[in-house]
Amino acid sequence: MTWAELIRRLRSAGFVEERIGKGSHRKLFHPITKKEIWVSIHTKQDVGRLARRILKDAGLE
Repeated sequence: MTWAELIRRLRSAGFVEERIGKGSHRKLFHPITKKEIWVSIHTKQDVGRLARRILKDAGLE
């Protein structure tokens, strides 16, 4: 899974981009669950095992 695919999956689950951080990070926020997720934007690189942790924190796994 690439970073772009991870962001698309979070957005399809209801997360919205709240703000862009300094450098290559974005903050995604879910308005119903009030969860905040920081995601790096290295679009063509593989996320690796970090994807599972981010999805778990988001409540998607």
